[in-house]
Amino acid sequence: MRNKIIGKELVFGIVLLFVGAGVVSALNENSTINYKPMDLGNWLYVGGGGLDNYTRIQDAIDNASDEDTVYVFDDLSPYQENIRINKKILVIGENRETTIISGVTGQDHVVRINSQNAEINGFTIKGAAGGQQDGVTVYQLKGDNIISNNIIKESSYGINLQPTSTRTTISDNIISNNEYQGVFCKGSDRNIITGNTISANGNFGITMELNSIQNWIIDNTIENNFGGIQLTGSSKQNNISGNQILNNDMEGILIKGLLCTANEITKNNISGNKAGMKISNGGKNIITSNNIKDNAMKGISLSVSNENIIEMNNFISNRKNAGFVASFSTTWDSNYWDNWIGVKLNLPLFKKFPKVIRGIVMRNFDTNPQEEPYEI
Repeated sequence: MRNKIIGKELVFGIVLLFVGAGVVSALNENSTINYKPMDLGNWLYVGGGGLDNYTRIQDAIDNASDEDTVYVFDDLSPYQENIRINKKILVIGENRETTIISGVTGQDHVVRINSQNAEINGFTIKGAAGGQQDGVTVYQLKGDNIISNNIIKESSYGINLQPTSTRTTISDNIISNNEYQGVFCKGSDRNIITGNTISANGNFGITMELNSIQNWIIDNTIENNFGGIQLTGSSKQNNISGNQILNNDMEGILIKGLLCTANEITKNNISGNKAGMKISNGGKNIITSNNIKDNAMKGISLSVSNENIIEMNNFISNRKNAGFVASFSTTWDSNYWDNWIGVKLNLPLFKKFPKVIRGIVMRNFDTNPQEEPYEI
């Protein structure tokens, strides 16, 4: 049988080309994140038939040193193990469709990152049946890790960023069919979530709780989850942009908690949900340049949420485009409303009227409604 290792130099060249070109930029031309691979040390191989190759991923990791690369061929898939990455290393699979890590029942999370500056990419990662295992967990106080170009499925949480973890880049993954959230941030800050497809997870696509601050959620497709994005607790100063949030049974985006403030939600497609977006208690959020359409109840619902800025969005074909309860000092400006009288009655007189946003008792106004929808 032909040996799959033609030579270390050839494999090195192929993988270096793949990594050096940038996983993020190669898979997602719209990404604004610059991929910076770690310095390359020694290479350790799993599978592939080489004389000194390992048969278990964890054995290769245990024998690696900081800045080494563990390269995993797909010929021994599925790898029935739960791996622990506790060094500054790159763990890369030959093909994310066929290089499979399958968790073992009764053991830890399928992939546990307990290190700084580690990276895993190129795998299918799935939990054991009934195992209550996360696909990938980043442990407390760990930062600057990369989870990229994987398929993460059939776990409890697809990716779990534990409290005090920081600066994790989650890019170009398919995160689907997990029992709870696709991505769960609980007290985790300054993370970048970009270019992912997050779909068909049991609860919300993305959840943020406690003091999850200054996170960037950019250019993802978030669809067919029970809810799209949930921010609770003291999740502050998050940037949520460029996402598609489609066909969820509950809110596409839920922001909930007194300290959920200063979130920026921009350039999303939010459609087919029970409600497109709900902000409960948290305030001072910026919602701009979103397509909010075809939601079964409201496009946007505010409940005890103050001082938000909602501008330059498209509100189209929602059962009710917007509403609020006990929410004050919100600025509505320059949105397109398909039910504004100036759109429904195309006469100059009616174009002078503001758009009325009805609350339970009060009324808000968009004084500069747009005649045509934005191209977003």
